[in-house]
Amino acid sequence: MSDAPLLPQPDERSAPFFDGAREGRLMLQRCAACDSWLHPVKTRCPQCGGNEIVWQATGGRGVLFSHGRLWRAVYPAQEAELPITLAVVDLDEGVRISARLVGEEPPRAGERVVVEFQPLGPDIALPVFRQARN
Repeated sequence: MSDAPLLPQPDERSAPFFDGAREGRLMLQRCAACDSWLHPVKTRCPQCGGNEIVWQATGGRGVLFSHGRLWRAVYPAQEAELPITLAVVDLDEGVRISARLVGEEPPRAGERVVVEFQPLGPDIALPVFRQARN
């Protein structure tokens, strides 16, 4: 087994999300008919049934819903990063997203967080969240 980290493999449907992350923008889908934000990637709006879905940048801010820590690495190369804190964030746009939580002390549930982007290679970056500094 390789020590190389598993990198996301963007496809046609998810490419705008990964392109935005590489450019420092948290891109999510939005229904053109009812303005609902959508996540994860959808082909039809679950609110109104519309199929005109567009990609739009979010404000990248939200509230920490919950978090948990991983104490085991999948690959030996990740050992130095332990513990890894995973978060569930309620974005201000009304959708819930999972991502890594970074920073010295993780915020508590209910506290404000803001998105940053962690490069994983020349072509891939992922959103991570950090406690907002008001």
